[in-house]
Amino acid sequence: MFDQTERTWITGSMISIPKKSRLRSIRFRGAFLGLILLLALHGTAFPQDSNQITAVNPDTAAQGTTDLLVTFTLDTDAPPAPPAGIPPTSVTIGTLSGSSVTHPSQYTVIAVFTIPADEPIGVKDVTVTFPIPQGGSLIFSKPSGFTVTPGGNMPPDVTLHPQSRTVPPGGSVIFSIIAAGTFPMEYQWQKNQLDIEAAIDSTYTIDPVNESDEGNYRCVVTNDYGSDTSDEAVLTVEYGPVSNYPIVDTGQDICYNASTEIGSPGPGEPFNGQDAQYEGNQPDYTISGDGLTVLDNVTGLTWQRNPDTNDDGILDSDDKMSWTEIQSYPAILNSRNFGGYDDWRLPGIEELYSLIDFSGIDPSGYTGGTSGLVPFIDTDYFDFVYGDENIGERIIDAQYWSSTEYVGTTMNGENTVFGVNFADGRIKGYPRDTGPGGTPFTEFIRCVRGGEDYGINSFIDNDDDTVTDQATGLMWMREDSGEGLTWEEALAYAENLEFAGYDDWRLPNAKELQSIVDYTRAPSITGTAALDPAFAATSIINEAGQLDYPFYWSGTTHVNWSDTPGAFGAYVAFGNAMGYMNGAWMDVHGAGAQRSDPKEGDPDDWPYGHGPQGDAIRIYNFVRCVRDWEPDVELSGDISDQTLELTWNTFPGASANWVYGAENDAFFTPGLTFGYAYRLAALPGTATTWSTTNGIGDPENNWTYLVIAVDDSEQELSRSKRIGELDFSGDVGFTG
Repeated sequence: MFDQTERTWITGSMISIPKKSRLRSIRFRGAFLGLILLLALHGTAFPQDSNQITAVNPDTAAQGTTDLLVTFTLDTDAPPAPPAGIPPTSVTIGTLSGSSVTHPSQYTVIAVFTIPADEPIGVKDVTVTFPIPQGGSLIFSKPSGFTVTPGGNMPPDVTLHPQSRTVPPGGSVIFSIIAAGTFPMEYQWQKNQLDIEAAIDSTYTIDPVNESDEGNYRCVVTNDYGSDTSDEAVLTVEYGPVSNYPIVDTGQDICYNASTEIGSPGPGEPFNGQDAQYEGNQPDYTISGDGLTVLDNVTGLTWQRNPDTNDDGILDSDDKMSWTEIQSYPAILNSRNFGGYDDWRLPGIEELYSLIDFSGIDPSGYTGGTSGLVPFIDTDYFDFVYGDENIGERIIDAQYWSSTEYVGTTMNGENTVFGVNFADGRIKGYPRDTGPGGTPFTEFIRCVRGGEDYGINSFIDNDDDTVTDQATGLMWMREDSGEGLTWEEALAYAENLEFAGYDDWRLPNAKELQSIVDYTRAPSITGTAALDPAFAATSIINEAGQLDYPFYWSGTTHVNWSDTPGAFGAYVAFGNAMGYMNGAWMDVHGAGAQRSDPKEGDPDDWPYGHGPQGDAIRIYNFVRCVRDWEPDVELSGDISDQTLELTWNTFPGASANWVYGAENDAFFTPGLTFGYAYRLAALPGTATTWSTTNGIGDPENNWTYLVIAVDDSEQELSRSKRIGELDFSGDVGFTG
């Protein structure tokens, strides 16, 4: 997560990853010994990875435990040794300090602890700190070395509340909660504060959803020591807007094998089916007349063109702001009516990531200046600057804040916010408060307006092990591949897949894959992958030996500046984004990060990860295939005696369906309402027949009738799908 500093690890640890298990250990020798002893003489505090607590006994206790005698065994391998005969200045379990501390032998420390009844449950870091006569301190530590469990008389405490949902008729919804407390616990779901019969689990599913299911849902949790009631979640049943979350294409138009650029592979050839071979919604931007803003014509979002926050006319590192500072920045823009608007806001991670352009080249490790580098944002429309090497930054220090905070923590307890690095093409969690050196962490900020629904999914379980997102127009496998694959194997898996009656599955590009991340979930908080409950995810054991969830391949190559530009593929972490820092494996970037992995090779060659935060290298990542979803529309028509008759199946997700007439091929324009409009109502997938004698033009004049999705103001949504059209100048047929 600390993307502005590099860390050094020296000791190893046991790790376990899919397909591989191994033990690595490295001891200090030679120059390392001299360096460490020299630091000790100068009073430098030693990093915890150099001095470890090898055992904590006991290593678990319940809330409310008093007079707990805990013994800490210190590492005897790596010097400097703990000072003999000198008691520690502090012994801690999380934020709890031990009392009656003794140091009976050089490598043993004993302390007494009281675990308060309201101490948060979960794993805690353990530290023992000694003074050094020359000044400074010597720290021994064990990350996640102690676990606080629920006390014996703990009433329920709902820690994850159900979320409000908008679902179309015929869809499905799953409400879920998580509660801490003494087991056993009983659950009772309520609708409008009345008990629902047989709804007595921690999750409640409605499938299919009917209009009568609208209401307020909550869950009451009880045990022998009390009860707690969740917040209410509102279920709204309606046809939502169509494609309010269009995914902008990645912009990648070059194919790669596992190392270099190649021509476009054909069916059955290696590496067929990658990102560059599929075209999505192509980027389309418009710069405002005053040059201050950029409209994304695909997403409907309007952006600041230049994130020059100090208004000095120069975009540089002085424009970076802290998390605290950016909270008031939209209000500054709004007070100035910036670009003619007063509704600027901080972008969510989904909005910010819509701007990423994978025609960029990752310059990580490059130090030759920025001339000729290609960032991961379109600089024809958006101003951009790399990190300033003259002030000690790396070239890749071009991170941008989003408003999306990580629900968990990274780096063993740090509050974290997701951001996009447009220099190196990644999503990572960055420290919300304090960065390297103890100063506030700063990033660039680019504010946004409009398109408030962008990034909101609308999932429907199709009851055939597929899930459709009506917001993006994509259909997904509900389950994943069940095993890890190399990038080449993942492409072949998707291209050869015949599933649920479809044979046009593919490996999603990085932006499509990121669109299904649920940033309200994380393994450490919800015990699940960062996915909507409509999906299933295979569990794994991660590098730290913890229950976790996989990285998933995209079909997008993460191009770099080296002699093997195509060696890495982009993936999204739906579990913890693991890394090796300070001598231990931990979540360094958060569930929902987008990073990259070698497309082939042996994970054993990367025992301590890769890059400044030791990003875990797995190579064998999982697959969740996708296909483009189109409504199952059957449109037919007949015209005789000046009467038009249309029959079709309604489009799921439209708030209304209307018929419009346009003469002489004057096709429908968003925002323009024609005079002949008729509201049509039917449940999704059911046939509707409509006929009229009003306004029927002469077939020889090329009247065209369109069945489209519109909102309740009778205007076509700017991002809706045109279902079909009938041209009565010739043959009748579906041409949409």
